[in-house]
Amino acid sequence: MSLDRGTRIYAAVLAIICLSLLLIWMLNLDLRLEEIDDMIGRDSKIASYPYPFRALEIEGTTAVLSSPRSNAMPAVRFLGLIKPGLINLDEQDPELLAAQKELAEIQSRVRKVVLMRNDIDRISWRLDKEWYAEKGILLQ
Repeated sequence: MSLDRGTRIYAAVLAIICLSLLLIWMLNLDLRLEEIDDMIGRDSKIASYPYPFRALEIEGTTAVLSSPRSNAMPAVRFLGLIKPGLINLDEQDPELLAAQKELAEIQSRVRKVVLMRNDIDRISWRLDKEWYAEKGILLQ
């Protein structure tokens, strides 16, 4: 079955549009994000932590990394999600303080690993709203 001239032109235009969109997407894809995620994942201490730190974007020489804490989500609340036994503890409880210290050390380690790249000289942290949404917590 052969297609009429109008259908062939329509199919050709549609194929060109699809290929153009694919090319634009590929040109905007920053493979450095995957490389940074691989670097983070190769560190056994970071990889074993319950929160998956990852690269979100690169702005010039600044890597924007995901973070489980911010003003909108204090570390204490985050820690209660990954370690439910910490939920009702006093903020000065040694177990909670140790968990906060561990989080700070892991986040500092992530920073050091990413800064080992020659093309990155700054780190910016962004609250990982997607991770929280997966846990049923919607943040603004």
